[in-house]
Amino acid sequence: MLEYAKKHEQKLKELYWSIAFDLHYQYRQSSPHRDDIEIPKDTYSQNDFVSIWQGDIIGHINYNINRSANCIDNLTCVHFGNDNSYIFAKDLMMAIKDIFEKYRFNKLCFCVVVGNPIEKTYDKLVKKYGGRIVGVWIQDRMLIDGYLHDVKCYEILAVDYFKSNK
Repeated sequence: MLEYAKKHEQKLKELYWSIAFDLHYQYRQSSPHRDDIEIPKDTYSQNDFVSIWQGDIIGHINYNINRSANCIDNLTCVHFGNDNSYIFAKDLMMAIKDIFEKYRFNKLCFCVVVGNPIEKTYDKLVKKYGGRIVGVWIQDRMLIDGYLHDVKCYEILAVDYFKSNK
């Protein structure tokens, strides 16, 4: 179940620090440094949600809102652990549905560091909703492993999302 992250800010910060230097999660931060996450006090420029299962936070989903273009930039998500991945996936799909159907944004843009285990899932997701791979930025992000990684960027337009759901 999705809930606003602001209600769970302290616990979310603790979860992020517990995985901060775990190489499995290096793709989430997309940089070699670590700092506290900040949940905005309002939802004008960003939405932050936590995925809750049996009272525990199992994931975090957030995105930036570009009001002048009526689109979502920089959708990011992290699932904490291997348990309940199906529940988290359902919550992520609900967040995407809300972007287009509830909040009526026109476009969803997001990126993934190439090599992230979720990359293949994102490729399938974009194909399912009629989106596209916009391009790949070469050697764009340094992660805590000390290497520069490529970044693949995607977009899904609302019109294509609605066509795919007929």
